[in-house]
Amino acid sequence: MAKLRSRLSGEKGVALIYVAVTLTAMLLFTGLAVDGGRGYVVKAQLSKAVDGAALAAARELNSGTPNLKAQQVFRANFPAGFLGTSSSTDPASDPNFYNLTTDPTTGVNIVTINATAVLPTTFMGLANYTSMTVAATGQATRRMVDLSLILDVSSSIGSKWPTVRDAARTFINAFDGAHDRLSLLTFSNGAAVIDPMPATRGFNKAQLQGDVPQNLPGGSTLMVEGLYRGWDELRSVPTGTQSSLRIIVLFTDGASNGVPGAYDASGTAKSLRSWDFPKNAIDPDSQTWDSPHIDGLYDTQTGATNPGYSITVPWNSTTTLAAVPLLPLQTWHTHHRSPGIPTAFPLQSATLKVNGTTQNAIRGLRHVQAGGQYPAEVFNINNAARNVLEIIGDAARTDTGGDYPIRIYTIGMSYLIRDLLGTMPEMPEDILKRISNDKTSVDYNPAQLEGKYFYAPNASDVGPAFQGIQNQILRLSK
Repeated sequence: MAKLRSRLSGEKGVALIYVAVTLTAMLLFTGLAVDGGRGYVVKAQLSKAVDGAALAAARELNSGTPNLKAQQVFRANFPAGFLGTSSSTDPASDPNFYNLTTDPTTGVNIVTINATAVLPTTFMGLANYTSMTVAATGQATRRMVDLSLILDVSSSIGSKWPTVRDAARTFINAFDGAHDRLSLLTFSNGAAVIDPMPATRGFNKAQLQGDVPQNLPGGSTLMVEGLYRGWDELRSVPTGTQSSLRIIVLFTDGASNGVPGAYDASGTAKSLRSWDFPKNAIDPDSQTWDSPHIDGLYDTQTGATNPGYSITVPWNSTTTLAAVPLLPLQTWHTHHRSPGIPTAFPLQSATLKVNGTTQNAIRGLRHVQAGGQYPAEVFNINNAARNVLEIIGDAARTDTGGDYPIRIYTIGMSYLIRDLLGTMPEMPEDILKRISNDKTSVDYNPAQLEGKYFYAPNASDVGPAFQGIQNQILRLSK
């Protein structure tokens, strides 16, 4: 019996050891599960915080405070002491928190956010693991932009100009002065490059903002030349160094009404234009006529009239200026600086569509002469001005001479944009949709980059329209 009791006592001792070992192991596994679960939650939240901080910083690269924005977003998503963490990265003092690198060739900015957090353990302390450190890295990229900003400064804008001016300046401020490239152009009787597109990265933000005219220059609406010069500025950036986002932004309050060409022997392109017609019921500023003018000739860059001609005729009349009886066979553009840009375009197209019908069929020129030229009557001037605008827009969007294709955004302001004008008649808004290849246009071309048209009923809506374009560019630049 004594031996039996002794053996049982020994077995109980061994069992206790087994139980102790088993319980310890179970506690360690439980601790691993509990502490590991807490660590997983901390890691997930830390990852969310650095990702959000990286994206926020990428959006703020143009403001000059991306690091500060990253700090704010990080702390909002990962406050001190989160889920019992004893310490975490101090974004304001840790030099490894925020890093920005820029590819000097493509201009792509890469924002990297690094952060760590220390989480005290509970059960794992039994194995002398008193804390665990979790780390996370977030990264966001922002592609750089080459952008031509083209502003209509014609007389019809009138008292709305200060609001438009300020909205344009705010839009310019939204871009990265160190890495983006911007050019500024205006058009009225002519089209002028106020600030050329820089060849190297960056632009003088304060200068561009200041160069948006303080007062409205006034004049007509040679939109054809404005769009052409904006395209030319994008092309002027040397290939191999162009940004992957190449964008034209065009603002106007009306319809294209001038045709540039070789009308005389001066060696400089000039334009002939007609006023808007027919008279519309919605015309508080008296900008439409049943008997419009034919005016010219305007230097396509300076807008100066030399020589000056003008007559007033019913819009469907066949009367022309005695000194300028015919339109040229094609347009002519003598002001440009990019190599290889076309300098002439037809006055109508047999392939481009207007409301699903070819341009030359629905908005064609009439009364062709023996030499193939058309009379410079109001009907033909107006149709050619609209046709060529769409032809140049298509040429810019299909330009294969650069590193990347071009995308166009347009803003149309005020009532003239939705008045029925011209020989069809049609809304200038529909033309702006075609130029930008807006998806809502019946003539949208899915083979080309999709742009967008923004309607601004009033001057106060121009700022939000520019903001809408900025949002589109930001979405593309990620």
